[in-house]
Amino acid sequence: MQTHVFVHRGYEIAVQPGQNAYGAWHAKVSVRHADSPAVEFRPETVQPEWLTQDEAVRDGIEWGTRFVDRKLEDLPNPM
Repeated sequence: MQTHVFVHRGYEIAVQPGQNAYGAWHAKVSVRHADSPAVEFRPETVQPEWLTQDEAVRDGIEWGTRFVDRKLEDLPNPM
């Protein structure tokens, strides 16, 4: 499957949609700082299932942006 990459507040969010054995869509999400070659976070949680690939990608992007926003809010001087 194609990996969708988005940049949000200096972080790269990569979303890779996939289907399970029952045909439901899910998204694998990884987040890294745009200047770093290493993946900073790859959640291994139970992901929701979606009826379409587009829904899975949208959910992955939303999850990644929320993660970045929370991470930056926890920093003393985010930007």
